[in-house]
Amino acid sequence: MVNAMILLDLPGPFPVSATFEAPADGSVMFVLSGTAWTQQAACEIGLNLVLDGYDIGSPAMCFANTNGIHQAMRVTYIPFDNLTPGTHKIEVVPAFGTTVTDLNDYVQVVLFY
Repeated sequence: MVNAMILLDLPGPFPVSATFEAPADGSVMFVLSGTAWTQQAACEIGLNLVLDGYDIGSPAMCFANTNGIHQAMRVTYIPFDNLTPGTHKIEVVPAFGTTVTDLNDYVQVVLFY
């Protein structure tokens, strides 16, 4: 059976962070989703997941065709093979300089183990 733990579910602006106790060690799956916008369309915008100070996986992203419109990033699954027991810090940060977030943007990170 697979278990899920919501690690982060917050509004922006980003970066945002949280700490968690690893419920398992070894192979796990993080799922990242969120919203963002840009002032410099047409361009890519996105969010990175940072675990203990290191970017992991691919960013949750989309292509912004217009300025000032909050957009949903694709839901991004991030497999991670080496989660260790203990306390960890996760952060969600803008992936590109064109990514803008404010109090109207939201992010969620879920851990499947």
